[in-house]
Amino acid sequence: MKRIAAVLVVVFSVFAIGAVSAIAQYPPPPPPSPPRGDPWAYGPGPQTWNPGWNNRPNPRRGACFYTTAGYQGNHFCVRGGDSLPRLPGNFGDNISSIQVFGGAKVQIFNDRNFQNGTTWINRSVADLRNVPFRNGHTWNNRVSSMIVR
Repeated sequence: MKRIAAVLVVVFSVFAIGAVSAIAQYPPPPPPSPPRGDPWAYGPGPQTWNPGWNNRPNPRRGACFYTTAGYQGNHFCVRGGDSLPRLPGNFGDNISSIQVFGGAKVQIFNDRNFQNGTTWINRSVADLRNVPFRNGHTWNNRVSSMIVR
C-alpha cells in the first residue's frame, strides 16, 4: 500500500509541475471584449474620441459629459460602475455640462488619476459654472477624471 501511495505522489507531483510550466509558457489571456450592443463599454488602453460618439444612445445608468453648457457640443458617456483616470480625446479640462441617467452618481476630479479636488454630482447639471470648486472658481472646464456609480 505504501508503494502505491508513493507512486501516486510522484505521478501527481509530475502532473502538477507539468501543469504549472504549461501555464507559465502561455501569455495571460487578453482582457474581455466589451459586451455586444453596449455602446459605452470601454476596452483596455486610452480611449480615442471620435465624432460618431455624438450619435450613440445615452446609457441607461451613467452620465454624459459635454463640451458646452446646456448638454451641447461634443460629448462622451460613461456607464455606471466605470471610471476614467483620464478623459478621452481633448475632453480634459473641457467639460461644461453633465447629464446623469438612471440614478447614477458621478464623482469628478480636478486632475487625472482622481487627484486634487473632487465633488459629487447626483443630478444633471446644465452649466458647471454653477457648481463651486474652491477659491471662487467653478467646475466649468476643470474635470480631468471621474468615477460613475
